[in-house]
Amino acid sequence: MSPEGAVFDLGGVVLDSPMAAIAEFERTSGMEPGTVNRLVAESGATGAWARHERGEIERKEFLRAFQDEFAEQGHDVDTAALLASVDDSIRPRSSVMAEIDRLRAGGIRVAALTNNWTPFADHPIVAHFDVVVESVVEGTRKPEPRIYQICFERLGVEPAQCVMFDDLGPNLKTARSMGATTVKVTEPAEVVAAIRRHFPI
Repeated sequence: MSPEGAVFDLGGVVLDSPMAAIAEFERTSGMEPGTVNRLVAESGATGAWARHERGEIERKEFLRAFQDEFAEQGHDVDTAALLASVDDSIRPRSSVMAEIDRLRAGGIRVAALTNNWTPFADHPIVAHFDVVVESVVEGTRKPEPRIYQICFERLGVEPAQCVMFDDLGPNLKTARSMGATTVKVTEPAEVVAAIRRHFPI
């Protein structure tokens, strides 16, 4: 049976990945490559990054708490500059957007499922999806099961009839455990090829 729904991560799949901006920030700040991602991973669900994505702390408190976490690791980091570089790196990938529009025109239900700290609200990208589920709005984030449940319920498609595209394996693991088909993608051409493979409409 052909899938009836598609779920897309935004940053790193539909939008350019912030990883390059983070890597450049690390380089110019004299940090070892991967420092930021390691800190976020090690801080886990109770860390400043995760709490900010769930909307539990505002930007000012987040920047201070995130800076403190870096300091505990021996780094003096301008977290406001780091976050600005991440925000500035987020640009839509036109080739992927075109595929999403093709899916919807072909009757496929399409959702965006994203961890973020600023709601997209009236951003033009919202119009390309049937459903947009944001961690900062819902108070839960990937890979926590609840945000996936919200997404599938609003999309109106059972997980077993959905394909989810994300650039992070841990985020796909939860969707897979719920019965969805999962695809790890990063580069735009890779995303487009994966969409066409799973949705040859």
